[in-house]
Amino acid sequence: MEALTKHQKRKERERKRYHTYLRLENTVFQWVLILLCVVGLLIPLRPKKSNVEKRDLEKFPEISVSGVLKGDFFTDISTWYADTFPFRERLLTANAAVERLYGLGREQIHGSVGTGDEIPTEYTETDSKKDSEKESKEASAQGDEGGDGTMHVVPEVAGTIYIAEDRAFELYYFALDSANQYIKMINHAAQLLAGKATVYDILAPTSIGIYLDQEIQDSMGCSDQSQAFDYILNNLDDSVQGVQVFDTLLKHNSEYLYFRTDHHWTADGAYYAYEQFCEKKGISPNSRDDYQIQEFDNFVGSFYSFGNQAAVLAENPDVITAYLPKGTNEMTYTGIDGIDMDWQVVADASDYDSGNKYSCFIGGDNPYSIIENPTLQDGSSCLVIKESYGNAFVPFLVDHYQMVHVVDYRYFGENIPWFVEENQVQDVIFLNNADAISESAVSYMDGLFQ
Repeated sequence: MEALTKHQKRKERERKRYHTYLRLENTVFQWVLILLCVVGLLIPLRPKKSNVEKRDLEKFPEISVSGVLKGDFFTDISTWYADTFPFRERLLTANAAVERLYGLGREQIHGSVGTGDEIPTEYTETDSKKDSEKESKEASAQGDEGGDGTMHVVPEVAGTIYIAEDRAFELYYFALDSANQYIKMINHAAQLLAGKATVYDILAPTSIGIYLDQEIQDSMGCSDQSQAFDYILNNLDDSVQGVQVFDTLLKHNSEYLYFRTDHHWTADGAYYAYEQFCEKKGISPNSRDDYQIQEFDNFVGSFYSFGNQAAVLAENPDVITAYLPKGTNEMTYTGIDGIDMDWQVVADASDYDSGNKYSCFIGGDNPYSIIENPTLQDGSSCLVIKESYGNAFVPFLVDHYQMVHVVDYRYFGENIPWFVEENQVQDVIFLNNADAISESAVSYMDGLFQ
């Protein structure tokens, strides 16, 4: 009976310690919640922009009677509160690290895995979608008198991200309708510019097509970029100078042609495209050894942003190598705000935020940029119509033209045939990566030729 009493006393002491621990745990948890709520209410600490996700965060909603009555106002407040919570990015990074500790492997997929359209061996006509026609009209209206002249920022967002080892890829799916619209757009541009300028079309592969084994791509339903590019280039008008760079990049895929943490190619990848362009144009490219080189380390790009901030990418940042043009490194660009800025073709990005270092090339994505090479006085001029893949490519053109005009088709609002004639442009160079050949992108480009 005495032994049973001792056992009961020991169990009672354990029960009291357990309940004391629970009370302490609940108290700590409650104070942490209170502290987080207080921190969350500190307006000055709330971020307005995400450098990691490269976007502006939600703004506090405007108060309206209808919004309050419908409940939209309170929903918007909830969205604003979560999106602008103080130290949000650090908390997201910490969360990703915790998930990794819980067994997140070295292979990760962020997004939905799908399938692309079958790639025809011959041209297959498809009907343009009504939405695409509407987008094209809206895009062309921006350049019309009385139309919408507002510059709309078009973010570049990565799709489904596949992470293997310390490198990320964006899954590629061929879209037949988009490819056909792209073909029609390029051929239409060539017809309008006939007798005025030569049209070149450079199709840039993305890293998955160059680095990742095709069997692995097939297992995830990805399309073959080489076949997709062949389909497009083989159906361009004979007057269009198609520049095929896929095979060249594939031969050099042991080199650092694409960033591990970002969807862009490196300047070395762009250099091989430049060599192929020079061959098509019939001019001699500069050797990489002829350039002055700058390097910017600690670059962590878009794949980190859209890949759930995977720790393996943050732990393996990229290095940007940039080749400075010999003729000049000076340029001027017109920003989305309409203000002209004197800048550099290759700017010093040493102090840039780790996610923005790719903007060392031509000041990033701007509606219009112009580079005048004072070492040439032959009247040579080109126009590059591009998305962000073109940024690392443009510096190589500077030594071959007196004037290099650059437009980002997502923001530029002028009519291209008029611009070509007004500026006596001889070469019009389209440069698009595989993922940029989409309905919306084609609509923007096509609108410049209406």
